[in-house]
Amino acid sequence: MKKIINLNKKSSIILYPLPPYNFDATIHKPSHFPSSDNKWEKGNYWISMLWKGTCLGLKLENKGTIAKPKVRVTIHSLKILSKRFKQSLISEIEWRFNLKSDISEFDKRFKKDKTFSPLFKKWRGMKPVAANSLYESLVIYIVLQNATVKRTYSMLESLFNRFGEKIKFDNKILSTFWDPKDINKVPEQTLRDLKLGYRAKFLKRISEQFDKKEIDKFKMREMDKETLKKEALKLYGIGPASVEYLLFEDFYHYDALETIPPWEQKIMSKLLFNKKLVPVGKILSFFRDNYKNWEKLTFHYIWEDIFWKRKNQYVPWLEKEIRL
Repeated sequence: MKKIINLNKKSSIILYPLPPYNFDATIHKPSHFPSSDNKWEKGNYWISMLWKGTCLGLKLENKGTIAKPKVRVTIHSLKILSKRFKQSLISEIEWRFNLKSDISEFDKRFKKDKTFSPLFKKWRGMKPVAANSLYESLVIYIVLQNATVKRTYSMLESLFNRFGEKIKFDNKILSTFWDPKDINKVPEQTLRDLKLGYRAKFLKRISEQFDKKEIDKFKMREMDKETLKKEALKLYGIGPASVEYLLFEDFYHYDALETIPPWEQKIMSKLLFNKKLVPVGKILSFFRDNYKNWEKLTFHYIWEDIFWKRKNQYVPWLEKEIRL
């Protein structure tokens, strides 16, 4: 059992997201599998963070409304943080929790949409969120490959236990991710021993790319969508479907919808057409014809809505499609 690190120093800041901003619907995604590096309760969110080699615990609190959003961020640390460090951290928090991207056009344009206006109203201000770093997101994508939710959770927890830390702040104990160099310096067999299978090779190579500074996430944030796609495909073991997730969930390109994996195809066939299976082309055309420039964000609203429903009630047809 690892020693728990108590983060006893803390400081708070108030941040103002661009409206509309739906705190809970942005921060918490019921469609995502749970992991021990974060915890959500209505109006509150706790997550561990490794920033510039420093282990942190963040608590985000909703202090505003969708139209007038306000978020209090309390930063927990082992030592008092310098002003310069905190300035760089605030900028990163604004990016990761998508506080500054503007979806007001989407809000106005589809307010009276004939098909989904009730759903858009219900989740008004919901955005994608990159709560983890790019490297951490890629780790998650790797352990998600060809695995049940249960297996994915097990693999990630094994990695947390082997390479991460346990931190305590605000009466919460969370796992932390690790520096890419920590995995780059161990043999691939060490990862295979954690029952990662073929994913061990992918994780080792991705960690090497980040350790050697071959990937610059800050430059990637400034790229247009097509340039970013080419850059993202340089990431070892990352194919077109994963790139699309990155474009939307990590870099906030709201029109990034070009592929639909089979599992999502089945669920969208039911939600859009009430049919068991509709061709991917027909689903893509539906979004392109009706929600141009906002295709993936629209997809996101429809997708998360059914998983929020599942959170509160049993949805028989959906349970058959979910691999647990």
